[in-house]
Amino acid sequence: MNAAQNISTRQRIERILLFFPFQLLFLHFKKNLFLLFFWFLLFGYTLNYLAARYGVAYQFLFPEYMGKNSAISFGMVGFALGGFILAFNLYTYILHGFRFPFIATLNRPFQKFSVNNFIIPVTFVVTYIVCSVRFQFREELLESSAIVINMIGFVIGLILFLIASLLYFRFTNKNLKSYELQGGGEAEGADAEPIKTNLHRRRTWSQRRSGSREWRTETYLVSIRRIALARSSKHYNPDLLNKVFSQNHLNASLFELALLVSFILLGSLGDNQYFVLPAAASVMLFFTMMLMFISALHSWIRGWTLTVFFLVFFLINYSMPEFSWMNIQNKAYGLNYDVEPAPYTEAYIRSFNGNDSLAKADFDNTIEILQNWRKKNQTSALQRGEKPKLVIINTSGGGSRSALWTMTSLSYADSVLGGGLLDQTALISGSSGGMVGAAYLRELHLKEQQGTCESIWDETYPKRMGKDLLNPVIFSIATNDFFIRYKTFEDGGHTYTKDRAWAFEKQLNSNTDQVLNKRLSEYVDPEKEALIPMMVMAPTIMNDGRRLLISAQPMSYLTQNKPVNNVEYTTLSEDVEYLRLFENQSPLNLRFTSALRMNATFPYVLPSVTLPSEPPIDVMDAGMRDNFGMKTTMQFLYTFRNWINSNTSGVVIIQVRDVDKGFKKETRGRTLFNKITAPLGSVYGNITRTQDYNNDQMFLYLSAWFDNEISVVPFQLVTPDEKKVSLSWHLTSKEKQVIANSTSSNEFQSSVEDLEKLLGK
Repeated sequence: MNAAQNISTRQRIERILLFFPFQLLFLHFKKNLFLLFFWFLLFGYTLNYLAARYGVAYQFLFPEYMGKNSAISFGMVGFALGGFILAFNLYTYILHGFRFPFIATLNRPFQKFSVNNFIIPVTFVVTYIVCSVRFQFREELLESSAIVINMIGFVIGLILFLIASLLYFRFTNKNLKSYELQGGGEAEGADAEPIKTNLHRRRTWSQRRSGSREWRTETYLVSIRRIALARSSKHYNPDLLNKVFSQNHLNASLFELALLVSFILLGSLGDNQYFVLPAAASVMLFFTMMLMFISALHSWIRGWTLTVFFLVFFLINYSMPEFSWMNIQNKAYGLNYDVEPAPYTEAYIRSFNGNDSLAKADFDNTIEILQNWRKKNQTSALQRGEKPKLVIINTSGGGSRSALWTMTSLSYADSVLGGGLLDQTALISGSSGGMVGAAYLRELHLKEQQGTCESIWDETYPKRMGKDLLNPVIFSIATNDFFIRYKTFEDGGHTYTKDRAWAFEKQLNSNTDQVLNKRLSEYVDPEKEALIPMMVMAPTIMNDGRRLLISAQPMSYLTQNKPVNNVEYTTLSEDVEYLRLFENQSPLNLRFTSALRMNATFPYVLPSVTLPSEPPIDVMDAGMRDNFGMKTTMQFLYTFRNWINSNTSGVVIIQVRDVDKGFKKETRGRTLFNKITAPLGSVYGNITRTQDYNNDQMFLYLSAWFDNEISVVPFQLVTPDEKKVSLSWHLTSKEKQVIANSTSSNEFQSSVEDLEKLLGK
């Protein structure tokens, strides 16, 4: 009867329960919650449970490199995941390896430790492959052969990093036998003479932990195919075991240092598109750096790690106002921050908000534009024996989905009408992605008139608008924005810091073939000649909730809110005109993409923009106050109501919507978490719906002061089976297809028919 048959049932159970991989898994849940938090994020992104609304999972499940999704991009993600798995193993080995002294007796101890620490990494790899395959098939509509090639690339990238790291540790790490050959050996007991080496003349960190309880282990994985019994280490000299751990830790530290240097170097090369990694790889690299930093910190201060971490955080937080190098702010590119800042005070704002002469001059300037608009549109209208309809476009925010839908719907409608939709449009307002799409279409319309664009209906342009904008932003966040931002660039003689905002504008210009790479000043004359519609952006001032009105034309009349006739009331100055507030900071030199970015600064994705005022003001997404640009439209209509009544046959407002206006009853679970988050979540989640209520009320009162006809034509993005397109700067192939197909929906076709009748086309 062999030994396996002689063991008792209790021993069998112990060998299962005290199996080293199971003990490591239990250890993570007991003592490594910080480490598990990173795995929680990775699993959440991969399973599309975290940030699902913003499409973060898409960057993980279908990574992009240099504008393409391929086996190379998957290989990079696999390679980065290999780095994170290594960091996971190093973190656990350095912090908790001493609890399992038997591993120091093994050949290649760190390699054996990593093999036994497989449960979480292997579970994630399997989860990732399953989710990615399903996503590529269902959402990206790829053939099976392409999916297989992509996943092979992922696996190869993962294996390459793990092989490289294991080879490093195999040839640099020493084991117990190496030190025994140098004169060490087995000790008869705890009183054995310690090893006299330079490394161990002092008590090491592992010796100081000798009082910590060791975890009993019965069995462990020798390899993926073999299980062995763990032998006792009590008969070995403790100093000899500690020497093995210390030497392994030293090599691990050197490897971590090499990775850290590579990471910093990678961030410094972010200007080159070849070094802009897939977003998922960037996130994994960032997590890897965080683990390495925490493990190094924990090695020195152990139980004080969390306390020191928070102390350093608060120290940096309260030191930022005192040290400019720590308080790096994002700026609007083109504005002059070197001159005396503009005074942002109530008195200064009222000095031009309540200035009747300025308002009159700006009013006359816009009347001239409207007259030019009328000359351009009156011929076709007179042929029908009527005055032209004045078209205003309002477009909603919503990242790339809104940008692509705005461009797709408007260009389609223009083609059905036989051209001329933008010629008949006098004003465009809105927020975020919708304004990006409208700005691109408007620029193409200008180039069409200049003879450098054959047709704005070309399908090439929507494809460009649908390209990814999120990947370089996440890469910059991971490699640059969370560390010291030392890279700068010059624009018009002024120096600015490179960050994710710079990466966003650079990618937007690249996607649109540089046609938006212009200054605000370059739109002054085309708008004045009515070659293109006027465009008003209104980002929200975070300091006090006001709106900053940005336009190439002076529009101080939009900021007037004096009571009229028999009303006596003290009003607040709600709107601030950009051109007047920053008249000494070269406001027209502003990059047009910076104006679009300020109007589309979704919290955390893009940094808020600090403007050159005193005190400094920060601006963010216009959608926080006016997602559809309706407030700007109403102000414009009220100001020019007399001219519009006399010179047009009415107004048509095209409202481009990326979300349904219809009422939807949403039920929330009655869990404790939902009860806690409901107040904040309900307010934030209903911002767009609340603005719809306000807009409907404004239309209700419109008839009281506007004597002409006003028709609102909705261009609603219709998604099948209640499937929502993600609110992100990245779209899947299926989402792009959904947006393209939405022009065939009954709702949209009915809206286009209504528009044809209203415009007499």
